[in-house]
Amino acid sequence: MVQGDWMALKLKLRPTDWAVVLYNLSLTVFIFTGRNKLDNWDYLMASHLIIMLSVWFIAWNKKIVETRLNRWVSLWYPIILILWFYPESGLLRHIVFPRDFDPELLLVETELFPQRYYFTIPLSFSVFTLEFFHAAYFSYYLLLWVPAMIAHHRQRPFVREYIFVLMTAMFVLFWITIVFPASGPIPLREHVIPEGIIFIPLMNLIYSIGETGGAAFPSTHAAAAVVATVYSCKMFPKASRFIILWLFLILISTVVCTFHYTIDTIAGMFSGTLCLLAGKKLYEKIS
Repeated sequence: MVQGDWMALKLKLRPTDWAVVLYNLSLTVFIFTGRNKLDNWDYLMASHLIIMLSVWFIAWNKKIVETRLNRWVSLWYPIILILWFYPESGLLRHIVFPRDFDPELLLVETELFPQRYYFTIPLSFSVFTLEFFHAAYFSYYLLLWVPAMIAHHRQRPFVREYIFVLMTAMFVLFWITIVFPASGPIPLREHVIPEGIIFIPLMNLIYSIGETGGAAFPSTHAAAAVVATVYSCKMFPKASRFIILWLFLILISTVVCTFHYTIDTIAGMFSGTLCLLAGKKLYEKIS
């Protein structure tokens, strides 16, 4: 009877649920093994236990009570969890290595791009141009959500696939942050970016709240934007040119706004593409 109940509960989890559970479990083990290097390891362990129980409860509750709210939570909660997992990866980044690898990345950056675009370009732009690019950078958060939310009523299975692939890509990048941390040129922003009017202060606020460092290489912004763009173009093929232009502006903004080195964004584009291809194949096998 116990085994039957377990199987019944197991079958309620979708591929994205399992991706969240496995990532959460792997981090729980990692935090426990590295607890001597963390002051708040018990708090993190408790948080991961709560996340694990919440995933099971969401799956169980949706099965028991089929409501619009339950369906919405079941579909979108993984993306909401990014708000926790992203800054946490920065907190865990010095368990394996005690420092960031920016000096090594800067050697490659200056060899490939001696112009130092992340520093020179913003100095040559007006505050209004920088506001525009910060608006493009901020629009990344909308790209992850808005097209899929508009399309999910008509293309719900496809949106589920998108969320699985997006979260898989995010989890891969978070692990890279943990084992290969790099903070990027963000400390330079106070020297090259003006106070701004709307979007510059907004991004400063967002980073002051959620940025813990170490997530520069590869650029999560670039990788996730690539995944979101490919799926958004399939959801709305008539708007594909606009969506690709949207991606282009986001990618440029990562460097222009001094959030990333150029190699961070290039690496993010490639890693996002690889995660997209691998995640799609994996979803087709397990769904």
